[in-house]
Amino acid sequence: MKVILLILLLSFSFFAYGQKDNLSIINEKSEVKITAVSYAVNSAKELQSIDWKEIKEVFNSNKGSEKIEMSFALNYPNSKYKIKSSIKVSGQTKDIDSLIFRAKKGVKSIIKISNKYKN
Repeated sequence: MKVILLILLLSFSFFAYGQKDNLSIINEKSEVKITAVSYAVNSAKELQSIDWKEIKEVFNSNKGSEKIEMSFALNYPNSKYKIKSSIKVSGQTKDIDSLIFRAKKGVKSIIKISNKYKN
């Protein structure tokens, strides 16, 4: 009986001690960095429906000096001309507004060019 009680007491102390170490790991903060967003679509309508506010929110957790990249691609595999077009914009997170402006401009040009040759 004493041996069983001793084994139970020792095992309980080992489990209790093991739990203390795990609690310190759970309380640590983890950092998330999103460095790139990529859109690859098959129609110009999908490019027109991009929510630019959401793209800006995606990079909110980054520090201002982090390098980020946005890329947008349009592919018409079944068209007569088999068009593939893409644009890539990169810079620092603190310049997100100018990066989004350049990306919008590039996406509009992709749409304009692809509408001429989509059939």
